[in-house]
Amino acid sequence: ITSLYDENVDGYELALKALLLQAIFLLLQYSKKITKKEKEQHSEKLKSVLDYIGEHYAEPISIAELAELCYFSEYHFMRFFKKYMGESAMEYVRNVRLAKAAELFEQGAQSSLEVSLSCGFNNLSYFHREFKEKYGMTPGTFQRKINV
Repeated sequence: ITSLYDENVDGYELALKALLLQAIFLLLQYSKKITKKEKEQHSEKLKSVLDYIGEHYAEPISIAELAELCYFSEYHFMRFFKKYMGESAMEYVRNVRLAKAAELFEQGAQSSLEVSLSCGFNNLSYFHREFKEKYGMTPGTFQRKINV
């Protein structure tokens, strides 16, 4: 590269650009390789997080708590989770809680307050709003449709 630059031959800019592009190409090939072992580690970490959410959905869950399970920083964990799950960790937790709430209604639960509290929602109006957004109807309408 330095000899091309020093000689200042016609078209040296194109030759320099070609060499730089080749260097970038080689770096990209190296950076994209994720080993089978790394994929397995990512899968294990993700599985442990999903299992934890499945077991503790009714309790308050924080990003810090989930990141600690993977030994990641909160920032890295949020990127990792979104990359593999297609949604943020908190969106996933909310969807698990809403699915559990719908399941409880299908099993005959009557009280929206009891269902919301047992699924980790501490605010009834927030529960109603999120339930309606996900299922297109309020919990009461959902119950009536099930009981018909």
